[in-house]
Amino acid sequence: MKTSKYHKLQTILLKAKKDVYTHLHGGNLSRILGQGYDFAELREYESSDDIRHISWINSAKLGQPYVKKMHEERELNVAVCTLIDGRFIMGEKLEILTHILAILGYSAYEANDTFFSIVMCGSKVKRYPPTKNIEQIEQSIEDVYNLKLLNTIVDYGKVESELLSKVEAKSLLFIIGDFLDPLDMAILAQKHEVIVIIVRDEFEENPTPLPNTQLIDPRTSKTFNQTLSKRAIEYYKNRLAEHDKRLMEYFYAHNIRFVKMYRKEEVLQKLESL
Repeated sequence: MKTSKYHKLQTILLKAKKDVYTHLHGGNLSRILGQGYDFAELREYESSDDIRHISWINSAKLGQPYVKKMHEERELNVAVCTLIDGRFIMGEKLEILTHILAILGYSAYEANDTFFSIVMCGSKVKRYPPTKNIEQIEQSIEDVYNLKLLNTIVDYGKVESELLSKVEAKSLLFIIGDFLDPLDMAILAQKHEVIVIIVRDEFEENPTPLPNTQLIDPRTSKTFNQTLSKRAIEYYKNRLAEHDKRLMEYFYAHNIRFVKMYRKEEVLQKLESL
C-alpha cells in the first residue's frame, strides 16, 4: 500500500511540472556571446577578432572597423548540490527543498540541458551522473525526499573540495541548504556560475518564548533543557542576524546570486526572480 509520504512526493512532482510547463517554459535558455542570430553588441575591431564578423556597413559609416557580436544559445550543464542534515526535519524544509530540486530538474529537462545532482547528507556524498533522462532525474529527487535525516550533520568544511572534484565541466551550479554554518565557495565561484538557495523554517529565525522546554538537536539526538526566554531569543536572533549579514557580504563579494525561502508557496516566484 502506498504511503502518505509517497503521495506527498507525487504532489510535489506534479506541482513542479505544472510550474515549469506553464510558467517557466521557454525562459531558461542560456544566453552567451558567440555566433548566433540575436544581436548582442557592436564594438571596435580587435586583432583577435575573426574578420568574418566585421560589419562593413557600420565600419564604413563610423570610419573604422567594427564587429558584431551575437547571442548564441548553448546547452547548459545544470548541477545541483543539496546540503541536507537533521535540521531539515523542521517544519516544511524538506518539502520546500524537494520542490526546488524538482523545478530545477524539470526545467533542465525541458530545455534539453544536462542535469546532475550531488547530495551531501551527513558524512555521505552521492553523485548522480549527468543525464537528460527524466526517469533518472525523478529518481534522484525521490532519493533526496526519502533520506533518513535524523542524526546527520553536513561537514561544511569539505563541501567546496567535494564539489571541485565532482563538478568538472563549467556549470550552472545551484547549492541548496540552510546555510546556518559558514561555507567557503570562493574557488567554486571562479570556476562555475554559483547560485545559492537558502531554505529556512520561520521558527529558526523567529522563535517564540517556550518556558521549560526540552529541546532536541535532530543532528545528534542530544536533549537539553533550555528556557526560551525573551532574553535568550533576542541573543540568538542577534547572533543569527550577524551570521546572515556576513553571509550576504560574502555572496556579494564573490558575485554569487542567492535567494532565501521559507514557504512552499513562494518557491516558483523566487526561482523566477533568479
